[in-house]
Amino acid sequence: MAPFPRLAFRSSSQDSGNGLSITSAAVKKGSPTVIKYSWKFHDKSPKHFAVGVVDVSSNDFTLLESAVETRAHGSNGQGTDTESIESLKKYPGKYVLVLVDTDDYGNRFATSKAFQVKKSDF
Repeated sequence: MAPFPRLAFRSSSQDSGNGLSITSAAVKKGSPTVIKYSWKFHDKSPKHFAVGVVDVSSNDFTLLESAVETRAHGSNGQGTDTESIESLKKYPGKYVLVLVDTDDYGNRFATSKAFQVKKSDF
């Protein structure tokens, strides 16, 4: 799966005021290779979000999951999930994980710190 074209993101902050923030994101080798991530939320957070990665050098967006239920993967205002990054196998580089609006991938809710995806991760 090739990356989506470049998107003009309207927010680049860790928490854009909607109550979602990424607390961790890390590549986990395996079959499939995944990114394990955690987030914080509150009562006014969106019910769902989409998950993607953005290549830091090109700003290309790759969708990993079109809808994650905010409160279904945790409790006490925190959630954890994993997404396959097998689609990045041929595209090693530096990425950030983004949580975005399910109806508008250009509307970024939260952004992780940058992480490296290497050929050796697969």
